[in-house]
Amino acid sequence: MDTNLKKDKHNKLISTSWGILLIGLIIAVISVAIYVPIKDAKSKDDVQKFLESHEFIYTLGGLTHYLIQTEIEHQDTYRPHYNNLENIKYYWQDKDNKPLASNMEGQSRESEIKNSQFYLHIITDDQGKPTIESAPNWFKKGQFIAYLSHLLQPDTENEALYLANLDIVYTVPQKLTNNNDLFIRDLKEYTLIQDLLLILLIGGISILLLTILTFALPYSAQKQASLVKVFNKLYLELKLIIWLAFFLICLGILSLITSTNNAAINYLNIIHDANVYFYAIGIPVTLIFYTLIYLSITNLKHIYHVGIKEGLIKNSLFGKLSFYVIKSVKRTLKQVVEVDITDSNQQLFKLLGLNLIVLIIIALTGGFGVFLALVYTALLFNYLLKVLDKARALNEASSQLAKGNFDIVLPADMEILSPFAKNLSNIKEGFKVAVDKEIKSQNMKTELISNVSHDLKTPLTSIITYVDLLKNEDLEKETQREYIRVLDEKSKRLQVLIEDLFEASKASSGNIEMNLEPVDVVALLRQTMGEMEERINDSSLQMKVKLPENKVICQLDGARTYRVFENIISNILKYSMPNTRVYIDAVENEKEISFVFKNISAYEMNFEPAKIIERSFRGDKSRNTEGSGLGLAIAKSFVDLQEGQLDIIIDGDLFKLRVTFPKAG
Repeated sequence: MDTNLKKDKHNKLISTSWGILLIGLIIAVISVAIYVPIKDAKSKDDVQKFLESHEFIYTLGGLTHYLIQTEIEHQDTYRPHYNNLENIKYYWQDKDNKPLASNMEGQSRESEIKNSQFYLHIITDDQGKPTIESAPNWFKKGQFIAYLSHLLQPDTENEALYLANLDIVYTVPQKLTNNNDLFIRDLKEYTLIQDLLLILLIGGISILLLTILTFALPYSAQKQASLVKVFNKLYLELKLIIWLAFFLICLGILSLITSTNNAAINYLNIIHDANVYFYAIGIPVTLIFYTLIYLSITNLKHIYHVGIKEGLIKNSLFGKLSFYVIKSVKRTLKQVVEVDITDSNQQLFKLLGLNLIVLIIIALTGGFGVFLALVYTALLFNYLLKVLDKARALNEASSQLAKGNFDIVLPADMEILSPFAKNLSNIKEGFKVAVDKEIKSQNMKTELISNVSHDLKTPLTSIITYVDLLKNEDLEKETQREYIRVLDEKSKRLQVLIEDLFEASKASSGNIEMNLEPVDVVALLRQTMGEMEERINDSSLQMKVKLPENKVICQLDGARTYRVFENIISNILKYSMPNTRVYIDAVENEKEISFVFKNISAYEMNFEPAKIIERSFRGDKSRNTEGSGLGLAIAKSFVDLQEGQLDIIIDGDLFKLRVTFPKAG
């Protein structure tokens, strides 16, 4: 029971647009939030890898070159990343131990070296050539000296004097500050690709989980959401435009954060620091992206259920246009190419073609054309007179047909009017068929009146007889009670017959109000059998029932559907061979559910299956069984009024009845 409740709540959640957005928001928040702890876990390794990389060599080389320009050569150069260094400490002195440049304020050189995670000591000789005195084993000393020698190569002897006998120390503190200085900026650029790959990895895993979840959820619940309904109805081209607009907006945001001078929304700071803009941009963009993925997958499921033609081709502007063009071309080709010697269009085309040829000949003959024109006009007038005579004959035939004369005979050769003559002949035959059907209908009505009169007469005669008997005042009390019991039984029997007759009449004419609402049709059948349990137990029949445990919701009138099941089961109880088995099964698919009832008849069924659902028809020709003979006719009418279907199959003594209802959309 708890599992079913959870399932219903789950289905209710995904059947609303807010539920879909909530699922997308939860996954988006988790996807964005999980990035920070994973990135922080690998940040120490990122610093160490950066210190061991070529990029750090270029960072130190560039810093050395900048300090020579500003502190040694005293050039007027300002670069904020170099001037506000906190994460690379440096100390420069000459051969006389005179400080030249340093940012180790308040700290001794030895203290900075002791508290560092990187230490580098460089000296230059009399010619300005650098040598590394001390450095970590993993530091690429050869590459650094080569790069530094290239940067410090003096152009003149005076410049060489500036670089001679220098003592340089670089350190990187154990604890870094996030002031976006040279070291931090280069570290962010170094880890940018790794951070982007981490974002893509988290996004890929989230998309995979979202895809699995979307495919696993039942489409019957998903399609009820307004967001899904609207997206499914959009043309394919509009869906593609929505996706394109999303990517263009993302590119616009990326262009903005890569071109701005604001440090807070610089792309390096957003990705590496995961600041407030990371969440402000990441969560909405990810939510929209995941929602579009969810809607696109549900649209694929929609196409699977309704078919490629309806769900994809006809749901696109290009597809609709293609269908329209193809249909128009087919219609035109059919009209032009279709060969039918009796077709008026064929005759008309031939006459027009012949007329064109004659007119061309007349035009080419010059003065002689006047004579040809007179001859052609005379021939054309003669032909039109013949056509008018045939038209009069056709009009006379239609007048006779309108008066009810079906014995009209039309000439075989009506030339251009042949199709109209053929249609008139078809109308004549149609009238005959309609008259035959009307005669058959009148015969059925007569038979119905005769059968119902017989059924009404039997209990009515009994009532009159027993009323006369009760008029005898000398009757004993016991006999009176017996007569009253019979009167009660016959009057109720008469009431049932009259009610069935009126209900069958209203149902067959459609003059009945149906109160359609969502109904669990399986539970309704169980309820019907439960309320008829006493009658079933009193019979000698064995009921073999096989119904699904899940709910099956159909848009039905509960009371009328209950009557359908009641009439079918009552029919089985009346006409089944005693001591036999009755099978009641349900067959369910995506769109509908069918209930199949099978029993062995106690009477020989030497009639057509369609005959048994006619009003007042009985398989028991002696009419000894109770009932009005209207049960299945009423059931059939109620099923039809609810857009269902009732079919009967007879195989020897096996009577098989199938009732099918469409599921609620």
